[in-house]
Amino acid sequence: MGLLEALAAVLTRESELATLREHPARLRRRYGLSDAELAMLTGASPAGLRVTGESVRGKLVQKVTACLPATVAELKAHHPELLDGFAAATVRRPRPGEGVTDSGEAGQLVTWIDGRVPTPLVDFARYELLCGQLAGDRRAAQAAGEPVLVPDGPLRGMPGVSPAARVAFFDHDVTAEPPPSRLPARRTSILLRRQWGEPALRVYRINDATAALLGRCDGTRNVAEVIAEVIAEVGADAERVTGMLTRFAAAGVVRLAPGRY
Repeated sequence: MGLLEALAAVLTRESELATLREHPARLRRRYGLSDAELAMLTGASPAGLRVTGESVRGKLVQKVTACLPATVAELKAHHPELLDGFAAATVRRPRPGEGVTDSGEAGQLVTWIDGRVPTPLVDFARYELLCGQLAGDRRAAQAAGEPVLVPDGPLRGMPGVSPAARVAFFDHDVTAEPPPSRLPARRTSILLRRQWGEPALRVYRINDATAALLGRCDGTRNVAEVIAEVIAEVGADAERVTGMLTRFAAAGVVRLAPGRY
C-alpha cells in the first residue's frame, strides 16, 4: 500500500473520499502514507477529485470494453448499476508497459458479475475474455506463424495444445446468436485458434471425443497414454482416436514435444 493506492481509492470510492475529508489520519494509517503524502491528498479540492475520479472510472470502462465489447454493451443496456459499481470498486496500481487491451480488469469484471447477472451472460463473458486473451497473447501470435513439424511414421512424444490455440468448456452455447444473456443452456466445448495473417480468431465447436482428446494434450502424457485415456472415457476405437490426434498434429493445433514413448 502507498500513495498510488490511496489516490486510486480516493478517486474511485466515495467512502474513501469521505474518509480523506473527515478522518485523514485513518486514511494515512490504512495506506501507510507519510505526512507529506497525506498533505498532498488533503490539499486537493473534493470537486477536483470527483472530476478526476469520473475520468479514471471512464478510462477503466473503456479499457474493459476493449476486451469485452459485447459483455459491456449488455451490461450498459440491462445492468448499468453493476458496471458503475465495478468501476467504483476496482482499484489496482497500473503495471509498467500495460496497454489498453490487457485483460486484468476484464477478468476482474467477469468475477464481479458472476452471481449478479444471468448465468448465460457470465459464460459469454468468460468466452469473450478467453478470446481477448488469445488475441493479445504475443506467444500465441508467434506460434501461429511457426512451421508445423510432424515426424514421419507413428506419432511419438508428449502432445500439447499449441500456444496459438485454446480449448474451453461452457454450460451454455457461447457460439449461438445474441443476446448473450439468453444463450441456450447446453454443454458446449470449443476450440479457439489464431491463424497466421488473420486478424480474427477461428472458433470451432467440438464434440466430446475431440474435447477429451485435446483436454489431455497438456504435455504431461505421451501419445499412447492420451489415446488410452480417451478410449476409456468416450469409448472410441484406437484407430479413430489416433487419426484425430494425427490430424491435429498435422494442422499445428497439437505439438509433440520430446519425452516418454
